[in-house]
Amino acid sequence: MRKRSYTRFFALRKSIVAVLSMAILVGMGERMAERFLPLYLMALGGGPIVIGFLNAMDNLLSALYSFPGGYLSDHLGTKRALIVFNLVAMAGFLIVIFIPTWPTVIVGAVFFLSWTSLSLPATMSLVADVLPINKRTMGVKRKHFSDSGTKRKGQTENRHFFCCQ
Repeated sequence: MRKRSYTRFFALRKSIVAVLSMAILVGMGERMAERFLPLYLMALGGGPIVIGFLNAMDNLLSALYSFPGGYLSDHLGTKRALIVFNLVAMAGFLIVIFIPTWPTVIVGAVFFLSWTSLSLPATMSLVADVLPINKRTMGVKRKHFSDSGTKRKGQTENRHFFCCQ
């Protein structure tokens, strides 16, 4: 009975837990990229102009990616769209890992840099579809709470990774 009341209060359904897990894992990679990708580009020979271009591209993609994210979410469905967005982000990470040159890192970053903006319409649509009206605010809050947690956790964990190498 107690577990049931917690899951009801915090609006934890299978789909919401899956979205939160996905947001935490991919979000940590995105936060790592925001913080450490400029250092990686410098190590690969990219100069200040390349790093400035990366930051400008991140800002532009964050502003623009929600439009194709919403379109794909409407046409593919929220769950399929989220799967596609995750596969695209993973492809970008794999490009960055396996082809370590600064031009390919920029190309790979296009796929994962603004994952949060790309997936936001599908995530909010899933919250609206799965939860009753009186729990939608809690679902949105859980999503934003997991996003802020990934900012702290992703930067801390990756700092330890880079410092210990």
